[in-house]
Amino acid sequence: MRILKKSLKIVGERITMADSIKARNLGDEYQILFFWLKACELLNDYSNIDRISYENSEIRSLDDVVVSYKKPIKDISGNSIYIEYYQVKYHVDYRGNITADNLMDPKFINASKHSFLEKVKGALPLLNKDNKTGIAILVTPWSINPADELAKLKIIDTKVGKFREEILFDGKNNSFVAKLRNKLKVHLGVTQDSELRDILKPIRIWGGFPQYEVLVRNLNGQFSSVGLKPIDMSQRINPYVSLLQRLFQEGITTFNKEELIMICKEQGLWSGKNIMRAEESPVGIRSFLRRAENMENDTSAMICLLEYFNGRYLKDKYTWNEDVKGATEGFIREYLDEGRSYCIYLDTHSSVAFTAGFFLDPKSGVNVVPVQKGLSGREIWRPNSNVPKERYPVWKIEQENIDENGNDIVIVIEMTHHANEDVKEFIGSNNLSVKSVIRFHFEDGPSYSSIQDGIHARYLANDISLTLNKLSKEDRKRRYHIFGSGPNGFYFFLGQFSRSFGQVSLYEYDFEISKEYYETINLP
Repeated sequence: MRILKKSLKIVGERITMADSIKARNLGDEYQILFFWLKACELLNDYSNIDRISYENSEIRSLDDVVVSYKKPIKDISGNSIYIEYYQVKYHVDYRGNITADNLMDPKFINASKHSFLEKVKGALPLLNKDNKTGIAILVTPWSINPADELAKLKIIDTKVGKFREEILFDGKNNSFVAKLRNKLKVHLGVTQDSELRDILKPIRIWGGFPQYEVLVRNLNGQFSSVGLKPIDMSQRINPYVSLLQRLFQEGITTFNKEELIMICKEQGLWSGKNIMRAEESPVGIRSFLRRAENMENDTSAMICLLEYFNGRYLKDKYTWNEDVKGATEGFIREYLDEGRSYCIYLDTHSSVAFTAGFFLDPKSGVNVVPVQKGLSGREIWRPNSNVPKERYPVWKIEQENIDENGNDIVIVIEMTHHANEDVKEFIGSNNLSVKSVIRFHFEDGPSYSSIQDGIHARYLANDISLTLNKLSKEDRKRRYHIFGSGPNGFYFFLGQFSRSFGQVSLYEYDFEISKEYYETINLP
């Protein structure tokens, strides 16, 4: 019996050790995948990145991935950032999360002595070297625990993941915030609020980052767009992981654009194909920050609408029509020139994507195609009339008369989600005067794969336009209320067709809180 117990103990220890090694390997690979995510930004035609490093020796405590910029970028507060130090921490399960205590625990970042906060403190001289501000970014699939002080006291900003100084340094001595502040000071060995402020100021927390496989799929879309060969998902070996591991062994860890391209060519990973044509310039509109943090690096011109929003909700002091629509129109008129070609990134509300299309209709003289984000990364949705329409699923169109004396027409578009019942509930609860509801949906129901590509999206948008233009003259004079779900590339196309619609009201759906529609932008 003793021998059996001893054998079982040894087997258990070996399994535990194997699991530990497997977790470590996955963590190393995840860090490498993140490196390649930033490398794609370096390889972009209009990249502002000067160099990118893996396991950088300059700051041993924040060395996972380091990105240096040619010209400083601006964060949402207008601060200049010259260099970004990423601490990438992968976890094989979701048993943990980000808490204030974890940020003070070395084990949270698999360290033996110093916590993440202590590492930032030690790196302050380099983070502020030569007055060239650097920031320290913690990247992890784990999210901030909603029951923790960081969340309950609203300590971490939801836009960029920084500590909110106006809350943390509230001037009070007996509040819950004061207790957290004192705990942080004790941990970091400082006594003054100003010292704590200096340590926390450069920190950014990017929680909820994509899982391992999702990151691989996102990378595949990025690789194609910058001239790298996609990862063959049918093979066990990821050549990009193996390459960086070998380069690290050789002591080659820092790269500029030309050096990285040369290495990829040597390894047969460079295809040289870029989905963006030579005559096209990348531009962008951003009202969501998540996974659009570096739009400035991907575009030659962009507008950031984040100042108008808390998350996806408009701040009380702003309006959709005067502020959001006005800013969108102003950007388009100033930066997109007649006779030129552009690819437009749309990390924004569907209403804004539609509005951008409205101001970039065919008569504008500006040639624009949307860059659509999906599970496989980003791709340009370029229409092609030579591809037969018959190869794609088409709309099922239903028109329901509500009130012959009603004033308006409601349009329901069901691509990714069911919408018809929610729209009818909205009509009733808001006493909307509606003559009829026109529903566009698919025979197999809504799904994220209902639109196959940009050609399909353009055909579907055109079919909606043709249907509405066939309405009676009296109905075409009515206001159209457009509800529904779908990718922004589609709404951009629909916006381009909408000049013939007359008066239009757009709506967004609140997936997070009320589960209801709310009105946003009116056009023209």
